[in-house]
Amino acid sequence: MRKYLLLFVILATFNSCNDSDCDLYSTGPPITYVELVDSDTGENIFTSGEYQYTDIEVVNAEGETVTSDFIYENDYNIIRFIPYTYSSSNVIFIKVEDNINEDDINVKITFDIKKVETECYTNYYIENLEVENYLSETDANTGLLTIKV
Repeated sequence: MRKYLLLFVILATFNSCNDSDCDLYSTGPPITYVELVDSDTGENIFTSGEYQYTDIEVVNAEGETVTSDFIYENDYNIIRFIPYTYSSSNVIFIKVEDNINEDDINVKITFDIKKVETECYTNYYIENLEVENYLSETDANTGLLTIKV
């Protein structure tokens, strides 16, 4: 009798599964990872000690703080921000100010946010990412945006 009960539970479990679009995972909010490197040496400006992570400010076009973190573990030294901006003016500024140095860094990043709705959830993706006044490149494998300052 126990064998039949176990067999019934296993069959019921497998029959309750289905292959709908809802089995896919939601990506959550759009997240961007940024590395700032010295344009002459190619070295990360935080790893080199030229700037400290406390010198960073990430704000939107209205000057409001954007949710961000500085990832410094294992000398990775990158900025992660979540642009909760869905307006027509999707602009983020990364400001790096050193009280000793007159050459403050002010990076302007513009982008679009694409909204994709499915039956079960909504995802947001960053598109048309552009950096003004600095050379930049995005790694196709990791999505890391490297900006030469």
